[in-house]
Amino acid sequence: MPSWDQFGKTWDSGLHYDTVLPPLTTHLTSKKRSTMRHQVYFPVRIGDQIVWLRNFKIKLPTHATTLALDAGDVTAILLDVDTAIYGLDTYRGALAPASSACYQCIEVALYGDNVVGNVAWQGFTPPAGAPAAVANGCMKRVFTYIGDKIKTATGYNPAIGEDLGVEGTVAAAPPPPGSTAPDFDLRSTTDGKMEVLWRKNQFDGVRMEFDLGAAGIKSDIDLRPNYTLNWLPPAGQSVIIKVRLRYLYKGEDFGTWSDWQQWTLTGL
Repeated sequence: MPSWDQFGKTWDSGLHYDTVLPPLTTHLTSKKRSTMRHQVYFPVRIGDQIVWLRNFKIKLPTHATTLALDAGDVTAILLDVDTAIYGLDTYRGALAPASSACYQCIEVALYGDNVVGNVAWQGFTPPAGAPAAVANGCMKRVFTYIGDKIKTATGYNPAIGEDLGVEGTVAAAPPPPGSTAPDFDLRSTTDGKMEVLWRKNQFDGVRMEFDLGAAGIKSDIDLRPNYTLNWLPPAGQSVIIKVRLRYLYKGEDFGTWSDWQQWTLTGL
């Protein structure tokens, strides 16, 4: 694993970030992906996913009797939902943008395919409030439970489905890939670094490249606007750097690279 300041090494080599998860390593993305991941009722944006999960957590117990759901099964699924909420909100919110190993453990926790063992929040001391340990793949179990137990229950109807958020329609398609590139701006931070201001729209995040001149090329990904480049040239020296972005959508690069923008950084 390259260090943050080891130029010529990239943090995002082979990384992807799916509609519901943080970036993946090459090792994970080489596996066959589960089509279960792309439920039409499950939102694309991570913030909307958290809202969906919280609604499902509140509403499922209110419909459990009507749907004749087993109480033990409901308890287990709600623990999976709590795990997903913690991973996408509390744990993910505490990560630095370049913590690729930590983003990977969120992917495994939510969608791990044949990953033995329980969820393990890695890389640093996890924030307080982590649910009791469950096996990896919690969202796969939630989706399976919705399809196999909730929607097949004799008491199920579209009104209940709407209340739980499991009906849904196919989300609007993004713009044509060939014509889509991120709009972004650059500005200085209070400590003299550079901040990239980008618009998320319906996409999952952006891939970024920074041409630091003699210091080399630095690459990263960002899933939540905005992004601060944690780099400055040596004290007293000024460097004109170039920046370009590309969208990520459904775990893949989407559209084209933006035009390069320039910014001058001076070491403090």
